[in-house]
Amino acid sequence: MTNALAKYLADNGPVDGDLLDLLAFNEKMAELGKMASGVVHELNTPLSVIVSATQMILREDELPDFVRELVERINLEAARLAELTKGVLSFSRVEGGGWREADVNQVLRDVMAFLRYEAQKRSVTVIEDLDFRLPFIAADGNRVKQVFINLIMNALQAMEEGGKLFLRTLPAEGARVMVQVADTGPGIPAATLERLFTPFFTTKGPEEGTGLGLFVTRKIMEGVGGTIAVESAVGEGTTFTLTFPVAE
Repeated sequence: MTNALAKYLADNGPVDGDLLDLLAFNEKMAELGKMASGVVHELNTPLSVIVSATQMILREDELPDFVRELVERINLEAARLAELTKGVLSFSRVEGGGWREADVNQVLRDVMAFLRYEAQKRSVTVIEDLDFRLPFIAADGNRVKQVFINLIMNALQAMEEGGKLFLRTLPAEGARVMVQVADTGPGIPAATLERLFTPFFTTKGPEEGTGLGLFVTRKIMEGVGGTIAVESAVGEGTTFTLTFPVAE
């Protein structure tokens, strides 16, 4: 038991088991946030150097095509990691206010262009059904991009032997925009589905995931005033449905 939790119990007396678990979890997340902040600050410096160095290399006119392609890949991955580190710093708090407008279709297509190679190497067919008449959403495009990367990568990893990925945008009730990310993977058992957004819960191996991706995704959606829901059944694939508020 930490000093802070011990002090709370001393000041407030005995509490029931559920509340005690919640207090312990909140304190654990606060400590994790402090640790993550230190790690992120250490990562940001080398990432900035990598991004700057690759940009300088790409200014050279006489680069062989295969070298240019590799350097562009390094640049993209380093830039993506830099964005992810920003998400790590804020994953344990809900942010609000000051959101910029974003074209959800453009963000989705940008993410898919970035992950196209991942889909191709798994023989996954991507089917887009996007409504380009939709209004902008009231959200930071970079945060929305992180949500889509998490969901699409999960879908692709579920279809290692091939399949179909469906990306759909459409209007929703109450001045909202709906986005669906669906796959034809093996589906998720009901017992696992109940814990899907729980922090540190993962069905992947220790080298493949931390169990924070969907937790972070839900926190981002809550922060922009959006919603996220999932439907799945074993052998029938998985569908994530998101809604975003429309920008005023």
